[in-house]
Amino acid sequence: MHDFINTNVESHQNETVFNLQICETNEFDVSLTKSTTLSFIVSKKNIKIVTRKWVNSNQESMIGKSYIIPTKAFHYFLPIISETEDELNIRVQSFGLHGELLLNERLLIDKNNKCNTKITTFFETLDENVNQALRGLQIHCM
Repeated sequence: MHDFINTNVESHQNETVFNLQICETNEFDVSLTKSTTLSFIVSKKNIKIVTRKWVNSNQESMIGKSYIIPTKAFHYFLPIISETEDELNIRVQSFGLHGELLLNERLLIDKNNKCNTKITTFFETLDENVNQALRGLQIHCM
């Protein structure tokens, strides 16, 4: 398996899903891979953020987290992207209508994929895409 990054958008009647999938090989042992999937599931009632990480596509080693932000409380996402020689560090923060911090999640990308523009584009357009999906769902559900 090689390093790769996939992004996609799934539009359904009641929700829109923004997915980022990253697969990274270990620089010392190419048979060792780390996979990360990050999904932002936008519905009229809430935004669900799901992260899943596993090694060598082994579902038993999967570690997952999920967060739910009610859309009535959501104001915007702020991605903070910084990089070192070895990795890309992405911090995704979400703030509420009154400036309160709703989410503070960190994602580390190894140097194998850190130069891939799909990652930065995904996060730089995240807030705009989520808000556009919310507006579309509000109009569709009226």
